[in-house]
Amino acid sequence: MSGVIRWERDTAPLGEAVVAIGVFDGVHLGHQALIGHAAADGTVRKLPCVAVTFDRDPDQVVTPDAAAPQLLTLADKCRFLAAAGADRVLVVPFDTDLAALSPESFLERVLLAALEPHAVHVGVDFRFGHFAEGNVQTLRAAGRNSGFDVVAHELVRSGGAPVTSTRIRTHVLRGEVDRAAALLGREHRVSGIVVRGRGAGVRDLDVPTANLLPVEHAALPADGVYAGWASFGGRSRPAAISVGLPPTFPGAHDRLEVHLVDLDEDLYGRNLTVGFTRRLRPQTRFDSLEQLSTAIKRDIEEVRRTS
Repeated sequence: MSGVIRWERDTAPLGEAVVAIGVFDGVHLGHQALIGHAAADGTVRKLPCVAVTFDRDPDQVVTPDAAAPQLLTLADKCRFLAAAGADRVLVVPFDTDLAALSPESFLERVLLAALEPHAVHVGVDFRFGHFAEGNVQTLRAAGRNSGFDVVAHELVRSGGAPVTSTRIRTHVLRGEVDRAAALLGREHRVSGIVVRGRGAGVRDLDVPTANLLPVEHAALPADGVYAGWASFGGRSRPAAISVGLPPTFPGAHDRLEVHLVDLDEDLYGRNLTVGFTRRLRPQTRFDSLEQLSTAIKRDIEEVRRTS
């Protein structure tokens, strides 16, 4: 995206703007609303809307052993922020040096060095700086000193609860991909590269599959078989997606296998993105390859029928 700028110390300042700041993992309905409000504010002020986000979730640096799986790649995050209304996306590399900055130092050395904000939009739960010591009140105090407004937005609610990345991850990890999609505003997706697998799909079952090695930290749904889609090289096909080690093959090591409906093409080495529409069934151990083949073909037919 031409509107994505990676912030470095020598990056030229971007000038006047209305700013939205956040980790924005998932760019879910709440994030989309926040960006929309900032963009509308920018329109009124006749200024561009700049979304400020981070390369690496801060938790991956601060608490790496407890960091949450990610709902989007950085590239997809930037693309969806732009689709939500951001004119530019400023990506700030997050490392131990940045994590050690006080809230005031972060604002001075990053935000105010990169931009001349007229307004900063955040969620009411926004935290920043060393040990997350900064909050909306900290930001408002800085705004009074530096001449920018601060707009704190209440969290968007759905089904009686706030829409949060944590809530969406819980649905994904339970295999409730339809519920996750309702909060994301689109299907949950996982990207990766197609690698060589054990070959059982073609050799034993006459069902060609692409074995996908997901990007690091990707949020995989619970083990099971899913209906969805797969995209590569500008093309998209309905897909049956198997997550988890298939119990019928004790020696299996492929955790994410994708059958692209009505496509028999060697995708080895290609980048592939899969989207999860709904869970068809759990992983099941079958007593014979014939039973497994029948179940897989039934899954594929269901995907074909409903796609």
